[in-house]
Amino acid sequence: MKYGWPRSGRISRLALPVAVCFAVISLAIALPTLAFRTTYGGQLYYTGGDVTVDVLHSDTVFDEVLQLRSAFSILDVAYGSQVGSRVTLTSKQLADMGIGVGDELQFGLHVRTTGYSFLLGPGERNADGQDHAYVRTGRNNIYVGFEDILHGGDRDYNDTIFRFSGGMSANPDFAPRAATTIEPTETSSAPQPSALLLLLPAAGLLAFGIRRR
Repeated sequence: MKYGWPRSGRISRLALPVAVCFAVISLAIALPTLAFRTTYGGQLYYTGGDVTVDVLHSDTVFDEVLQLRSAFSILDVAYGSQVGSRVTLTSKQLADMGIGVGDELQFGLHVRTTGYSFLLGPGERNADGQDHAYVRTGRNNIYVGFEDILHGGDRDYNDTIFRFSGGMSANPDFAPRAATTIEPTETSSAPQPSALLLLLPAAGLLAFGIRRR
């Protein structure tokens, strides 16, 4: 049996279904990225119920703690060095701090080594006038990464990363909702099968039509 390259006519017939297959693969790769929206200088708002905080990542030599501020008090919530730890802020704790549904949850990172604090929200809240955190929204969780050096440091915003779940939203126009479940993964999101299925039948029909020619 002899082997050789397909005839030129056959190559042109195969080009379209191959291109469609590549489009399906590209969509599968892109969907996890599209599932997350990142906002530098973003804010968080209380929607009711408990709020859970997980310490996901630490890449700093500094001693730092996530704090929650209100008009009544400042609460040390979670230490950046304790990766894997989880803290739940109950609705009673938040109410005792004077935080109600619709109020901003004013989280910030206090760097005990340097004495500086960097808050979520607009840069003017910080001593150097710069944003020091991003807010990344997933399907059920919200991720917050901090830059812990004055004047922006290396601007990687991954010195300490926290995951927030439960009664909160990054949208100031939220509709109050029940506490959500916690996603099992840190930053990944599975491709939506319904979107992929929209393209697969088209690829099959194209291949079948070309084969009959």
